[in-house]
Amino acid sequence: MAFDTSTLLSAQLHDIKNEMQALLNLQEELAEQLTAHPEQAAVLGRITEHSNNLNQRLIELLSVLKIQNTSFSPTEDEHWLMDTLTPISHSFKRLKNFDVNCTFDPDFNQFYDEQLLEIALQNILGNAKQAGASSASINVEEFDDGHWLIEVTDDGPGFEPEQLQKGEFNPQGTASGLGLYLIEQAVKAHKRNGNRGEIIINNAQNEGAQIQLIFP
Repeated sequence: MAFDTSTLLSAQLHDIKNEMQALLNLQEELAEQLTAHPEQAAVLGRITEHSNNLNQRLIELLSVLKIQNTSFSPTEDEHWLMDTLTPISHSFKRLKNFDVNCTFDPDFNQFYDEQLLEIALQNILGNAKQAGASSASINVEEFDDGHWLIEVTDDGPGFEPEQLQKGEFNPQGTASGLGLYLIEQAVKAHKRNGNRGEIIINNAQNEGAQIQLIFP
């Protein structure tokens, strides 16, 4: 019987994620205990940022394993988009000094897989920060046929011409995780009436990068 490395990898990643969550919980307890010692806050803040980054990478790897499973289908429940975005934007402001401005109706709701969308948005904003942007704006557009999109525009230098010319995104082991490839896979997992989600990248008029996540 062949050794199933995928099952082993998945099990180990789940165990690591559980340990990571326990560590994050302990950090929260420590933060409460250190309220009387503000001089330690900066050190704890850096530890928390690294822990959150590691936790995000684990979630991404687990999601890739799920997406590659032929029987996988996203959990598309109804969510208020603002509820999904609020903890992400607060985290980027607090830990990375990066502003996320939501310019859509706070009551906007749609059906999507929340974990996959969180992964896509975390990567988009993380890549923007790494490229030199200090803020991003998020807008939403709905269409008569039922499909909708999220548009993220940052104030960074924008995409390089060779990036805009690529038809497909390939996984790369960069500091920004699996980057555009993972964002694309997270959106393409959403399907409706024979259509799949897609990603479009461009440069905005203000020269910042612009990414559209299109849901069928």
